[in-house]
Order: sequence, then C-alpha cells, then structure tokens
Amino acid sequence: MRFLIDAMLPPRVAELLNEAGHDATTPFELGAHNLPDDVLVQLAAADGRVIVTENASDFAAVTACPVLFVRKSWWPSASLSARLADAVDKWATANVDPGPWPHWLSSGHR
Repeated sequence: MRFLIDAMLPPRVAELLNEAGHDATTPFELGAHNLPDDVLVQLAAADGRVIVTENASDFAAVTACPVLFVRKSWWPSASLSARLADAVDKWATANVDPGPWPHWLSSGHR
C-alpha cells in the first residue's frame, strides 16, 4: 500500500513501512513540508496514497483519498515509530482497498 505519513508523525514510520514492503513517504521527502493540507490531499490523491495523520480536525472531511487517523498517545514515546508502523501495516492487510474517506485505526490493529 502507498502511504503519506503526515509531518506530525515520526519520519521513521515511513522508513519502517517501506522495509515492510509498502511505499511510504513524508511531506518533506515530497518537497511539500510547508504546503497547506489541501495540497497534501491533492498530492496523496494523485499518487494513490493513504494519508496517515493525527490531525483529525483538518482531514475529517477528505473524500479525495483515504485518510487513516492515529494518536501518538496510544503508544509509549520510545517505541512510537515501530509500534505505529506495525499497526499501520496490520491495518493495510485488513483494508486492502480502503475507500476515499477518513478511517480510524481500530484498537484491534494497535
């Protein structure tokens, strides 16, 4: 699956997802680290990516691409990147063709 890991999350998450066989990137890697959220949505939609973000208020109405909402507070800081990447990988396995709307990471994938 293709992911865009939002800038508020550790970039290491994208690296770990790539190691797990996904195609993950960050706004910084796309040269879009200072662009508005609507531009990130356009980039993700054009590239067939799921946006992974903690920012529910800005992405709640997105219908151009899938958005996966997570909370950093669900995991200890020391293991955040690894555990979040693992949870997103599990979510991707269970949601092979997610619809273009917001999704919450369920407790079963954490």
